[in-house]
Amino acid sequence: MIAPAAIGRKPLLQIQGLGVRYGSHWALRDFDLDVHQGDMVGIIGPNGGGKSTLFKAILGLVPPTAGRVLKPSGALRIGYVPQHLTYDTSFPITVGEFLTVNHPARFFWCGGVGRKQKREITDTLERLHVADLLGQRLGTLSGGQFQRILVASALLQKPELLLLDEPSASVDRRGSDDLSDILEEIHRATSLSVLFVSHDLHFVSHLAKKVCCLNQTCCAAGDPETVLTDHLLAQTYGTTGHTWRGFQPSDPLSR
Repeated sequence: MIAPAAIGRKPLLQIQGLGVRYGSHWALRDFDLDVHQGDMVGIIGPNGGGKSTLFKAILGLVPPTAGRVLKPSGALRIGYVPQHLTYDTSFPITVGEFLTVNHPARFFWCGGVGRKQKREITDTLERLHVADLLGQRLGTLSGGQFQRILVASALLQKPELLLLDEPSASVDRRGSDDLSDILEEIHRATSLSVLFVSHDLHFVSHLAKKVCCLNQTCCAAGDPETVLTDHLLAQTYGTTGHTWRGFQPSDPLSR
């Protein structure tokens, strides 16, 4: 289903017939997706269904075996938030220092960033409701706090498209709901395009405006109410009678 507002607009990202093969195994086949400015797209699917490969192809980390990943408007600034980031938790670096090192203006200053860039760091942390963590050691953060710092680092790149890999994986239900609300606030305020992968169907149903079911290819795509049904979820995950981690799928026949 294509949103009326998207008709006639040039997409920021256009994926056409994408296929990626590792040896004889196809991780992705015949995958199509358009992402327009302001889109909020959730990708769901089973482990091994191609979600990580899709992100790698978008980021240019793996070459397409078939099809294309196009950026019709030219160079596309992409911010990427990984599911995990391995680092030495004993290393004495603060949140502020971590964001300073990763700030895009870092290389134009000796030993740090300027006053304007420091203000950007503070403002970004405030938008994510974690400004009080600026001076805290990175290794002392909880999983949910660290996830927000990674989002802050990505937002400081001033991306046109934000890629989030399992953003709610390291947080509890309350933390997941809070993160969903914050991302929704940022999306509304900036018209940032967001493409995220998640196994948390509760999180997806609250945040995504469009959902794509991926199991090597796109099994279904549309608004959450249309896609997050027992029938399409079973088709995507290849099982029936599955408990969707506390999520109650919609039943289009009852509406």
